[in-house]
Amino acid sequence: MPLDVYAFGSALVDIQLAVDDTLLAELELQRGNMYLTDRVRQEQVLEKILGGRITDLGALGDRVNLAAGGSAANTVYGITQLGGTAALCGKVASDPFGHFYIRDIQQGGVLFNQKMVDGMTGTCIVLISDDAQRTMLTCLAVSSEITYEDLNEDYLKNSTYLYIEGYLFDSAVATETLLRAIATAKKHKVNVALSASDSFCIERHKDQFLHLVKNDVDLLFANAQEAQALTDTDSLEEACRVLPRWCRHCAITDGGRGSTLLFNGVRLKINPYPVIAIDTTGAGDADAAG
Repeated sequence: MPLDVYAFGSALVDIQLAVDDTLLAELELQRGNMYLTDRVRQEQVLEKILGGRITDLGALGDRVNLAAGGSAANTVYGITQLGGTAALCGKVASDPFGHFYIRDIQQGGVLFNQKMVDGMTGTCIVLISDDAQRTMLTCLAVSSEITYEDLNEDYLKNSTYLYIEGYLFDSAVATETLLRAIATAKKHKVNVALSASDSFCIERHKDQFLHLVKNDVDLLFANAQEAQALTDTDSLEEACRVLPRWCRHCAITDGGRGSTLLFNGVRLKINPYPVIAIDTTGAGDADAAG
């Protein structure tokens, strides 16, 4: 069946809870950052905040909110809610989190038919501050072990876009897979969209990001900080002059200042709608869905 988007990314169960900045300081976490960590560290954080363990989430009740997440998953969920068609390639384990993930993402109308594997499903503790900023502690677990054999080539060949999250560069296995997926997409004239994901992720894998953006990406999604990190510039204005030389279509968000579209040499400024932010988790992913 034809699809608008086939997305490739880390399948993570988000564990969301509210915190204050004092607690973030006690945990030695810088607000707004994404930290790659392990299950032991996640357990320590939950113990301190809630006195519970990640394996005992059923007993925590409404003190946390669970959701099928991951950057690419957030975007394809948004696409289906807007009436589009989308599928997700991700990897989950045969554990309670994996079963929850599949049920939740499919209820959102996203095609997801991956086989479960042994191990642990990836999880992300999302700490939401009073001003809606989110700080994340991510344990990738099996989500980082996605291989080319996990991809559905029929979905890929029949999609308008292959959508890839930049976070995948944090896994050598996933990086190899995404490069093969891009080659297949190009062979079948499928457009490639890339989410820059995180400015720190760009710093960790700068050369790989630049190679993709300059050679393979048809549509780039980034926020202002990511655009500046990618272009080594000090302002969004400067970044917007550099990016069109590399990629013909770019969509750049800038928080409460709105967003900028760069399409085939034309620059369009989109003003924001004033709102009271409650939770910015997946805000950029939702923007990409639109």
